[in-house]
Amino acid sequence: MREDMYKVIVERPRGGKGDGAHATRRRNDPDGPQQLGMRAGYGPVRLNENLSPLRRFLWAQVGRPWNKVYGEIASGIDGRNTVQQHIYQHLDDFIATRVEVRGSRIIDLRQRWFYPTYSEIRQELYVDPRSGLIRRNKAFRSWNEIAAARRAAAKKEIEARRRVIDEHTQLHLLRGEWFEVQLVPLPDVRVIEVNVNGRWMRKRVADARFDIVLKRATSRIQHHDAEEREALYGSATVYAAAKRQLSRREKKAHGLL
Repeated sequence: MREDMYKVIVERPRGGKGDGAHATRRRNDPDGPQQLGMRAGYGPVRLNENLSPLRRFLWAQVGRPWNKVYGEIASGIDGRNTVQQHIYQHLDDFIATRVEVRGSRIIDLRQRWFYPTYSEIRQELYVDPRSGLIRRNKAFRSWNEIAAARRAAAKKEIEARRRVIDEHTQLHLLRGEWFEVQLVPLPDVRVIEVNVNGRWMRKRVADARFDIVLKRATSRIQHHDAEEREALYGSATVYAAAKRQLSRREKKAHGLL
C-alpha cells in the first residue's frame, strides 16, 4: 500500500456550500421573505474524499489474507489522526469483514440503520470466514445497476397497464377497466415580470390543466407531477384531457381480453 494513500484519499478541496438548500430557494423566490441571514442557503463544509484509490487497492488484494492486508493499511494510516481515521470508516463501504456462512448464503453480521437485520452482503468484496481470504462478491450490484433494474421493472409494470395507439391516444388500465385516454400538450412555460416590494423581478409561470387520470390540476412547472406524467404517459409535457371506457369488442380488437 502506498505510503501517501491518506493524502490521495483525503487531501482534496472540501465540498459544501452548494445550491439546492431550502433557504436558497427562498432567496430566489420573488414571493419569499425580504431578508435572509448571510449564511442562509449554503450547505455545511464537508470532506471531499477521493475513494477510488482505496477501492482499487482493495480489489488488488483479492485472494490475500485480510489480516495481512489490514496490517498494511494500519501501517500507512494513523487511526489516532482525525482525518486519517475517517478512511477506516469507508473500508466497510467496499469490503464486508464480519460475515458468516449460513447454508448457501453469506450473511453480513454488521447491522446498519438502513439494514436493521442481518442480510446478505452488499459490498463488492468480503472476507471469507472459512479461510480469512478476500473474495469477490459475485452477487454484487452497484446502486446504478439496482436503480436501472427498478426502472426496468417499473416500466414493465406500466407497459402492462398501457397501450400506445398514436401520439395523442393511449389505452390505460384504470381500477380494473380499460379506458381510451386522449393526451394534449400542456401550455408552455412563460416568463412574466412581477413587482415585489418596489422591485421588478422575473417569474416563471404556466397555465394549469385538469388531468382526468390524475384527478387534479397540473402544469409544466409542477415538478412533483412531472415524474408521474412521465411514468403514466411516457412524456411529462402532456396531460389526460379526456377518457372513455372501452367496450368488450374494442378490448378484444386490441388484444386486451
